[in-house]
Amino acid sequence: MLNTIHLQTFLAVVETGSYSAAAERLHLSQPAVSNHIRALEAQLDQVRLFRRVGQQMLPTQAGEELIALAREMLELATRAEERIRSLRGQVSGRVALGCTPAGSETLLVRMLRAFRDRYPAVHLSVSIALPEILLEQLARQHIHIALVEEKQSPRNWVVQLLGSDPLALIAPRDHELTRSGLITLSNLKHVPMIMPRNGSPTRRMIDESLRIGGLTPADTYVALETDSATVAIEAVRSGVGLAFVPQSCVMGHADVGIVPVEMNVHQEWFALRSREHAMSRAVQEAFAFLTSEDARAILHAAGVRSPLESKASGKTPKMERRRS
Repeated sequence: MLNTIHLQTFLAVVETGSYSAAAERLHLSQPAVSNHIRALEAQLDQVRLFRRVGQQMLPTQAGEELIALAREMLELATRAEERIRSLRGQVSGRVALGCTPAGSETLLVRMLRAFRDRYPAVHLSVSIALPEILLEQLARQHIHIALVEEKQSPRNWVVQLLGSDPLALIAPRDHELTRSGLITLSNLKHVPMIMPRNGSPTRRMIDESLRIGGLTPADTYVALETDSATVAIEAVRSGVGLAFVPQSCVMGHADVGIVPVEMNVHQEWFALRSREHAMSRAVQEAFAFLTSEDARAILHAAGVRSPLESKASGKTPKMERRRS
């Protein structure tokens, strides 16, 4: 009978493309991963499951045939474990969560402890990637839930708005712009800026708001691009430039100040899961928790505005322009 640990290792190699990356994901040594694959191949009459192409390990034809079956077998094993544990009222199993770099710093760090306190028997794994990669992983069932900054089509996904976070323009605390009162966008002409990655949802919103304010791309000096609020804040501290970051991430950083600017951009956050694929009890509970009032209260305490607050204000949180 095939060993579920060997199958899990096999899928990790398929998804990461190498033994070393699979070992890192599974918290194993590379020799242990190699041993698992050899043992699995031995159980299958010494059939080769992988072939090396350059630096990547790609599945052979036999390996391709095994992928879907391995996922089904692991899903059945997980469901069996969950069913037995549920007899004692305990939710268990594995939940693979994907999140964007900005979302990991704005959302996850605030909710993971509360989730673990509520579901200690659930094994949670977190992947940090760009939105387009997360959507592909969600479609391929490599992850169960994705947290992204842009609403997706409800035809393919179950989509829940978690909240919205105002973006703040920050500078070193002693920067002259932090003491000059409300400034117009013209004051940012040729000022070194730290921006989200070009083409990202947040960058598109910022660029559009700058355009409405009369700043052309030629007027904007982008000194650094990063999707990480932590990196952006550190770059501001180092004097690289000014940065737009979620306001909730600024709390606790006494050496940076908020520049009052005549622009108001809010970043929305969404939780997605597949509409087509069946969910385990653990995934159901994880999605329910992420979209619950308890989770929203945690985010609200950190400065993330809830969907109900957005509706009550009568405004769309994506992008607004202040009028003086």
